[in-house]
Amino acid sequence: MTYPSKQCLAWLALSLLSACAPNVAVNYDKSTDFSQYHTYGWGTGVPAKNPETDRQIVEAIDGQLSHKGFTKTESNPDLIITYHAATHEEVDYHEGGGYAGSGPKYGSTISPEALDTPMHVQIGTIIVDMYDTKVKRNVWRAVGSDVMMDDPAKTSAEIHKGAVKMFEKFPPR
Repeated sequence: MTYPSKQCLAWLALSLLSACAPNVAVNYDKSTDFSQYHTYGWGTGVPAKNPETDRQIVEAIDGQLSHKGFTKTESNPDLIITYHAATHEEVDYHEGGGYAGSGPKYGSTISPEALDTPMHVQIGTIIVDMYDTKVKRNVWRAVGSDVMMDDPAKTSAEIHKGAVKMFEKFPPR
């Protein structure tokens, strides 16, 4: 994807800010004994609009749960997993260069007009919920958000990074 030169600096700054990993928050029921759970099944959520993205999200979550020792089953799972995907647009101006070391005061050749040019960025959010099938309540939730990429390979990598970050401390001890 090609960006107009006026927006290159803003895009670079935004990329640097989100390069570490997607923003992720996790919460869970502190009274739940997660050692009792061994199996999971999929419930109905709000999938990503793009079928390929939906497949990648489900595979990333399946991979993380498998890595943690959980088994996917269609028959009487301990947990039901759902995910909900949404997108929204944010406008970013990156006034003054957007990050240290850029902009006119640092000797950049970018024109001042380029620094005030609005950039429309798509942000994707994924909410993953786990429901205990016996007590019929939510016991774990993770929310992740990140800049959406137009490059399928980058999208896949970001989905994987987000899933790893969501499940890095799962199951809670």
